[in-house]
Amino acid sequence: MVLEKLWTEDEVKALREMCAQGKSLEEMAEHLDRSLDAIRLKLHRLGLVISEKENNCSSSSSSTTTTLEPIKPAEQLISVEEAAKMTLGCIQRLNEKGLTGLDIKRIRLIIPALKSYIILQTDYIEKLTKVERHVEELNRVVLAQLEDKVAKAQTDEERKIWEEQLLSLKEKM
Repeated sequence: MVLEKLWTEDEVKALREMCAQGKSLEEMAEHLDRSLDAIRLKLHRLGLVISEKENNCSSSSSSTTTTLEPIKPAEQLISVEEAAKMTLGCIQRLNEKGLTGLDIKRIRLIIPALKSYIILQTDYIEKLTKVERHVEELNRVVLAQLEDKVAKAQTDEERKIWEEQLLSLKEKM
């Protein structure tokens, strides 16, 4: 399994600067110790311009450059229930008469994609729920510790500090 090397802010800044200077993809890749594909993908995600002829990056536009739209996260994902309904609709559609071979192939491609989506979403929801429960438990532990600190405070000033922190945590919960 290949783990993706995350980009640091300094690396992104250096990439932008090299791009503005018109450095080649090879120079950027060597300087940042990244593959050419990683550099291309990051430039694409940043919406930077890549010169196709000279294989370098610039901020100017000419007939030999291509402006790429930055990759944006999905704004609205369908729910697991909606995906299940779509799967049922596909199965029902397969049972209808008069479908062309191409229609059948398309529907048979959609069904496993929806199945994978449902599995991924369900797994994500389960993990998110687990994290939320863990955070709630940690909050309870911290709350108990703060209450203990308030009870054991030796001075009014110390008690006031712990009570403020306790109140702040209760407001966040």
